[in-house]
Amino acid sequence: MQIRFSQLKACLERTEVGVFLVTGDEPYQHMLAVDMFRSHKEKSGFTDRKILTVEPGFDWSELEAARHALSLFGGQTLVDLRIPTGKPGASGSKAIVGFVQDLHPDVALLVQAPRLDRSAMHSAWVKAIDKAGVLVRVWPLNYAETENWIHKKLSSEGFVAGRDVVAFIAQQVEGNLLAARQELEKIALLAEDKELTLETVSRVLTDSSHYSLKELTEVLATRQVARLVRILHGLEKEDVKPPLLLWAMTEQARKITETRQSSSTSPASSRTQDPLTRLSRVHRQCIDVGEGTRAPGSADLLKQCAWVDRVIKGRGDGNPWHELIQLGIAIQMAG
Repeated sequence: MQIRFSQLKACLERTEVGVFLVTGDEPYQHMLAVDMFRSHKEKSGFTDRKILTVEPGFDWSELEAARHALSLFGGQTLVDLRIPTGKPGASGSKAIVGFVQDLHPDVALLVQAPRLDRSAMHSAWVKAIDKAGVLVRVWPLNYAETENWIHKKLSSEGFVAGRDVVAFIAQQVEGNLLAARQELEKIALLAEDKELTLETVSRVLTDSSHYSLKELTEVLATRQVARLVRILHGLEKEDVKPPLLLWAMTEQARKITETRQSSSTSPASSRTQDPLTRLSRVHRQCIDVGEGTRAPGSADLLKQCAWVDRVIKGRGDGNPWHELIQLGIAIQMAG
């Protein structure tokens, strides 16, 4: 049967579940669901655990063997089957169906999978688990649900938080409950007063926030403007030098330009160059564009990169960080 994550605890308390599938793309709830089922089985005597990870070339006879290889010490065994792709294939589907339909009372099955699409949810192996055991799908929380979760967690720790505090934390974690848990742990450790103010929480979380060049590069490929601004503000507070960020942005702008226009510079050869050589070439291209010489594959994005470069070097009027934000948004929109 299919149940919600919120129903799982009560379900395990009143029912002896032998087969359990957790699927979804919310990592914290996924982890909690797995831990709850493992704890449930351990209390029932399933102290042995065999982990099987389905990778390319996986031999599905291992699953059948696990069903028959009972503990030498008379214990009960939990088979932890992990399917990273969510697609066991025809042979895998057949093996899981056979395992579930002929389940030994001293063996339990836990299946972990990412979010399954519509066709997978109607596959034979999922239907067999749904019929014989319990299936839980974990979804990312929406903004209101995230706020409610944060408020409950803070209250359980004895904190008093207003709506503005809860909203600020929710904005910081963007629906990621693992990140939310980490932020709440920081608050529990560093907050001196149980009555939280926006100023206190902002100081605790901002002082502990760390962003990377990798996160900046990733957000440039999206249209998450708010996250882009937050990352750049965080990098500014961490005293990351603007030229390094401009290099990452220029690389992204160059890729977009070369995708749209044929360029005399081969992308393959660009990838083989070391970062310093590539940075030098890109900067030369930006300077050419800024001074009116049309460089190969140049476009408005590269002209904007050239302008930001001039501002950073003090040759143009403006705030380098404001210009980086504008450039980042332009790259997001163009991409």
